[in-house]
Amino acid sequence: MVNSNDKLIGEAREFDEKINTIKQQFFSVLDDFQKYYVYFNKNPEVNEFQNYYASSKGQLQHMSRDLFLTTNEIDKIIEELNKEMSEVSIKLGNAKTLNAELTGRLQNLEKTQNGSEIMLDDSKIAYNIQYYKNWEMFIGVIGVTVLILKIYKAPSMPITNK
Repeated sequence: MVNSNDKLIGEAREFDEKINTIKQQFFSVLDDFQKYYVYFNKNPEVNEFQNYYASSKGQLQHMSRDLFLTTNEIDKIIEELNKEMSEVSIKLGNAKTLNAELTGRLQNLEKTQNGSEIMLDDSKIAYNIQYYKNWEMFIGVIGVTVLILKIYKAPSMPITNK
């Protein structure tokens, strides 16, 4: 599978080669065109100058067309890359927003965990206090029951008349 970066690099090299080829040939073709343009305009009746002029003009037009097509292809690729970059930018913005939201939730959970630990400790203390109070009440109920039983089971004193 070809990586998209490798594809772009390959296309960039192709375009660079095309442009360099045109650049290398352009000045010699332009010189020929100028020379035969002057010869053709001075001697329009000479067929040889007409042919050379038409040939050099065709070469110059062909090179111009190739350069125009190459720049159009480059512009198309740039537009596609701009669209892709816009999409990536939107996705990145969404990811940043989601990250901020999730980070906030994580902090709340960490605070909740700390709060839960404190609540657990408080619950243990409240449980122990209630546990001891229940034992105190149990012992108190037993003590009061024993006391009441002693009072009512105590031998009654005979009532004597004097």
